Amino acid sequence: MILAAVVGLLVVCAPAQAARPALRLATWNIEHLAAADGAGCRPRTAADYARLRGVAERLDADIVAVQEVQNAHALARVFDPKVYDLVVSARRETGRDTCRGMPGQRFTAQRTGFAINREGLRHAGLDYRVREGFRELGADGLRWGTRILVEPIDGHGAAFELMAIHLKAGCAYNRLDRNVRRHQCRTLIRQRGVLEEWIDARAAADIPFVVIGDFNRELDQPNDHFWTDIDDGMVCDWRPDADLGRRCRPGSERPDRDADLVLAGAGRPFPFPRNPKYPYAIDHVVLGGAAKHWLVPGSWRAFDYGPGAEPSDHHPIAVELRLP
Repeated sequence: MILAAVVGLLVVCAPAQAARPALRLATWNIEHLAAADGAGCRPRTAADYARLRGVAERLDADIVAVQEVQNAHALARVFDPKVYDLVVSARRETGRDTCRGMPGQRFTAQRTGFAINREGLRHAGLDYRVREGFRELGADGLRWGTRILVEPIDGHGAAFELMAIHLKAGCAYNRLDRNVRRHQCRTLIRQRGVLEEWIDARAAADIPFVVIGDFNRELDQPNDHFWTDIDDGMVCDWRPDADLGRRCRPGSERPDRDADLVLAGAGRPFPFPRNPKYPYAIDHVVLGGAAKHWLVPGSWRAFDYGPGAEPSDHHPIAVELRLP
């Protein structure tokens, strides 16, 4: 009887496990970020790079998904390698075309990647591993997805897969079906099929995941074809398809709550739309599986650049996650 009372007292008095600090994720398309001054289709000066570094400091994010970066050397001009680990897609750089309306300037590679604040991640009790690049998303020679696995340092708690993407431009709104003939939209349709297969595989395996980056698509416009397809709450067995990227095998579709996705910031007008007629973002954070329950309510934020010329044609987006 006395022993039982002591054990009970110990259970009652044992300190609760401290909650993990929130993890801040951000995405930023840095618009033709080149490694050298004056290079690429957005030639920059030393002062321009300094301003970008100031934006990175204001973001104060633990993990930043990036798009349109030439290589790790370019990314190091914005995110200090003493603070950040820099992970950039291994996609090869092919022949470089001349920048439109800019004689003598040539395209630099547009790669996806991550800037990972080492101390910030450790403070959240987390570490990461680089996964193989998702080259299947690079339809028609486009950008690959960059993937990392974020996991607890102590081995206790949830891990999740994080993928930075940059999809085909030129089809941000309106329909996205078989009747569309615009080649940009046909490419985006194929990428949608490939991405949905990837999402379904994680949902079926009970792996929490976040897809983050430049979708080049206004996913929260009413009844968006891209969003309604990937957020269908179903998984199925996929087969390659020349037109759709992937096709669901007839009869294989089945419900899975982990394929019911959350779009961070959905329903909130985007404060910096390119076209006021379509006031929606094209940069997104999409969460699936258990990760959709980790989103801190009200944490979605779009960053302003302040006065002067904007240093990129995209504004950074950030959210916070509270992992169990």
